[in-house]
Amino acid sequence: MADNTSHPCPNHLIHQHTFPELGIGTGGGSNQQPYFRAMVFFNKKPGLTDGFFHEHWKSVHADLTMQVDDVGVELVRYVQFHQERKDIEAMAPLLEASGGTMSIALYDGAAEFHARSAEAFVRFVKNVYGSSHLVGCGTRFVDLVKGYHVMVGYDNLIYGAGIPGMGKDGIMPGDSRLNYKKVDTEGKGEKGCERTDSGTEEVSRTA
Repeated sequence: MADNTSHPCPNHLIHQHTFPELGIGTGGGSNQQPYFRAMVFFNKKPGLTDGFFHEHWKSVHADLTMQVDDVGVELVRYVQFHQERKDIEAMAPLLEASGGTMSIALYDGAAEFHARSAEAFVRFVKNVYGSSHLVGCGTRFVDLVKGYHVMVGYDNLIYGAGIPGMGKDGIMPGDSRLNYKKVDTEGKGEKGCERTDSGTEEVSRTA
C-alpha cells in the first residue's frame, strides 16, 4: 500500500481517477504543451483613459511589436489580454460568493507570448529593447513606476483542444465522462446528466 504520510492530502496517491489520463505516474497527470509561455502583466500610465490605453495597445503598439527583428522566428504566438472595467464588474457575484478569498488582479492587461524555447523568448525580448520605436511607445502608455511583472513556464492542458500544430488535445467537449446540469424550463425540478456504466444518462432531480 502506498505511503501517504508525506503528502498533505491523504488521497494524493490513492484517488480513483474518473479521467485516468490525469493520474499520477508515467504517462499520466501531465499534458505539457511544447511551447514556452510567458505572460507579461502591467498597468496603464496614470492619467490615461481606459479607452486610449486599450485602443493604442491593440493597434499602434501591436504593429510595432510585429516589426521587431526575428519575431517570426522566435515566437509562435502573441496574444493580448485586456482587462476592462465592464468585465471586472461582471465578476462581482463571484467575488462575493468567494467569501473574500478571491480578488481581481490589479493589472490592466497582460501580453502573452508562446516561444519555441525559453532562450528564444529571451532573444525576442532583447530585440524588443533594441527597438527605440517600441520602447518609446511603451513609455507613453505603460506605468513604468509599477513596471512589468512576468510569469514564465508551460501550459498543462486539461480541457479543450490544443493549438493546431502546437500540442496535444486535452479532455474534449462531449466526453461521456463529463457531468452536466441543466435547468428544467417546465419548472418540475432540475435535470442533469450522470455518468453510468453504459455512458452518460439524463436524470431528473425534484426541487
